[in-house]
Amino acid sequence: GGVAVSAFGSDEPASASDGKPAAAPRPTAPGRAPDPRWMYTHPAAAPAPLTAGVWQDELLVLTDTDGATAVDLRTGRKVWERADAAGAQEVLAGGKGLCVLVSPTEFLWLSPEDGRIEHRVRFADQFAGVPDMKVAPLTGSSGSVLWFTGSHTVTVKAPKPKKGKKRGKDTKAVKAYFFAYDVVLRKELWRVAVPAGRAPGTPAYRITAVRDADLVVRQDAGTLTAADASAGKGKALFRCFDRDTGKLLWSRRFGTVAEAGAAVGDGEGRLYGAVGDDLQAFETGTGKPVWTLNGTASSVFGPSLPAGTLLHTTNRNQEVGAVERATGKLLWRRSTEVPLGGDAPALTLSGGGRTLLAADVSQVTAFAAADGRRLWKFQDIGAQDPKGAKVSAPYRVLAAGSTVVVQRERAFYAFPVK
Repeated sequence: GGVAVSAFGSDEPASASDGKPAAAPRPTAPGRAPDPRWMYTHPAAAPAPLTAGVWQDELLVLTDTDGATAVDLRTGRKVWERADAAGAQEVLAGGKGLCVLVSPTEFLWLSPEDGRIEHRVRFADQFAGVPDMKVAPLTGSSGSVLWFTGSHTVTVKAPKPKKGKKRGKDTKAVKAYFFAYDVVLRKELWRVAVPAGRAPGTPAYRITAVRDADLVVRQDAGTLTAADASAGKGKALFRCFDRDTGKLLWSRRFGTVAEAGAAVGDGEGRLYGAVGDDLQAFETGTGKPVWTLNGTASSVFGPSLPAGTLLHTTNRNQEVGAVERATGKLLWRRSTEVPLGGDAPALTLSGGGRTLLAADVSQVTAFAAADGRRLWKFQDIGAQDPKGAKVSAPYRVLAAGSTVVVQRERAFYAFPVK
């Protein structure tokens, strides 16, 4: 059911010509992946890409430690390179046709035509009252607004000593904040003080759910202080903030969802978390369980994917499926037929919503989202040179309109999907 496709060692696509879109794909045999619209291989002389993102269904933007590269999503041809835009972790639309890259040290607004930097905001010196700010990986984004955490170190003066006593030593303390920033307005919307994390002190949050009025986040287990980890007894702590003001609305644990256990939320106020071998749904307003989906032995669910009235599921037994979000009723569950072991497949829904793609270390498997029919599998051939290094990076999938881009380290393939 798989198909191996050669990735040539250049930065030019194998199938594009004269800048024109590739011809409509030919019908394929059942189980065989459709012919890719184009293939692009990141140059062997450059570092492997750290991240890949899609800008407005027009550009595939890759970043590595040497810079950023933009590839035309229509043809697979390289559009531009930018050496001073290295290490970005997110690609966003920044208004007036600009492409925003979020790096570990700054925001960059680039021209999508040639990669020219139009504007930049450095974290260390652009946020008033937080000099030399250290920023954690981006929390998440929605539309033009993104959220992130940052911290800085302050000096705490020793209290005035009592008469006849020596003055104590000044101490250092970390102050941490949660920020909302609009990349179109290029404006900080709000910041709220939050507890500092494990040394060096910046807590790292990840978006669990974005809703009309609020957002739910969870702190990465690796940035919890020893005291916080001990108080949680292995359970994850979720925080909910008002989207307009940043006010903390609640802090809550849900059942026995673990610090590093998979958990995602939806826009209707539910949270879906891995609990032992099962998947459990909770009301975020009360913390009460709504339903439980029993897994298979030692399944361990990965991050689910809400889509309309459905919730697509994934687990370490290499099974993906779909349940009704409201009731937890199982509609279908299928195996990717990948040998057991490793993490649960990562799920991506096509732009049209009809194809569910599961990516793991072995392959990408495409299913019909409605009923679980297995559509096709794809495997990259890896290095052609007998002395070439073995590729161990997992597959990744990015959805862009009627195309999905499949990545395996340096190799990128654009497939037509519904």
